[in-house]
Amino acid sequence: MPIDTIYSPEEDSYLLVKYAKRLAFGDVLDLGCGSGIQGISLSDKKSVRSITFADINPKALEHAREAFQETGCKKSSFFVESDLFANLQNKKFDTIIFNPPYLPDDAFDDEKLITTGGNMGYELIERFLIDAKNHLNDEGIILLLFSSLTNKRIIDNILKLQNYDKNLIAKKALFMEQLFVYKLTIKPGIGIYRGHRGIVRVKKIDNRMLAIKTSLSDAYDPKKEGRFLEILNRYGIGPKLISFNDKELMMEFVEGTRILEYFSSDEAVKKDILSIIKYLLDQLYCMDTLGINKQELTNPYKHIIISKKSQKPIMIDFERCSYAKNPKNITQFIQFLCSKKLKYILEKKNITMNRARLLGIAQNYKRDLNKIDLKKSPIIEIIRCFD
Repeated sequence: MPIDTIYSPEEDSYLLVKYAKRLAFGDVLDLGCGSGIQGISLSDKKSVRSITFADINPKALEHAREAFQETGCKKSSFFVESDLFANLQNKKFDTIIFNPPYLPDDAFDDEKLITTGGNMGYELIERFLIDAKNHLNDEGIILLLFSSLTNKRIIDNILKLQNYDKNLIAKKALFMEQLFVYKLTIKPGIGIYRGHRGIVRVKKIDNRMLAIKTSLSDAYDPKKEGRFLEILNRYGIGPKLISFNDKELMMEFVEGTRILEYFSSDEAVKKDILSIIKYLLDQLYCMDTLGINKQELTNPYKHIIISKKSQKPIMIDFERCSYAKNPKNITQFIQFLCSKKLKYILEKKNITMNRARLLGIAQNYKRDLNKIDLKKSPIIEIIRCFD
């Protein structure tokens, strides 16, 4: 990736710097840092505790690191190669600063990495806004810059859908466009998460955080998921169901960390990881004996949350559940356990895995399923594959 793909500071950069220096505090993320101008401008700001520079371009990070070191700043600093929040895992910040590529696609533009925000210009910002709330502390702020060429009306609609409070703190007219700087905060007690089939709104009702799931298309049936969750709750599986009808499903909101992020965290030790795997296997074996097939267990990254409250794994999203003669919950989960991604994480925790033995257990279990024989649980055998 050539060095000239690093975005050189322009009018937009300097406009954002002005407000970053005025408003930034605490642990700061300079996302899509480019030259690093935003984070570097905070090197002498007393209210800033640490600065994380993140960019998809390793050359930009190298440039930002060198420029930051030249300031002589002693604040904690981190440099992360990441496509938006992909490699920031469960880290949260008090201030997130984002000056994204925001122009619509141009076939003649040879620097799309630093200029183009998507086909229409706003797609990258939409991706950012959907995930940013998961990385912002409760009282945190986002400083976002974009252009009239991005389509302000659409950006405002996205902010409304994602339940951000917005404050237009600056605008500047240029020759062919107008720049806008928003200060964003998350509305207290509410959030919106958009899936493939439904939208989940999180609200605080009677001092409880509840998730209300409604249909995004005809592909999602709240009553179907509600009926399965009603059955599975009797066995301690899934978030606690509150109510459901043909329009929406209401359940307790599970606050916590996605399974791979938790396994990768410093707090997760070998004993905890193996305990979580066994806990999940117990639940999946129960679902197999009930003849209920969950789906999505070969890559359950988004579907298993380690509860902040109980520290136990909770499966979510039962919308694709179905009754099956030969359910595949255990066998699909073994495929996940054998994945290279998990193997890499486990090795860092000094956990070895006997992949060949695991796959053999899966084959034997599948054969037993075909005979409708679920009397012999494979869980102890599976756990013995880890050392």
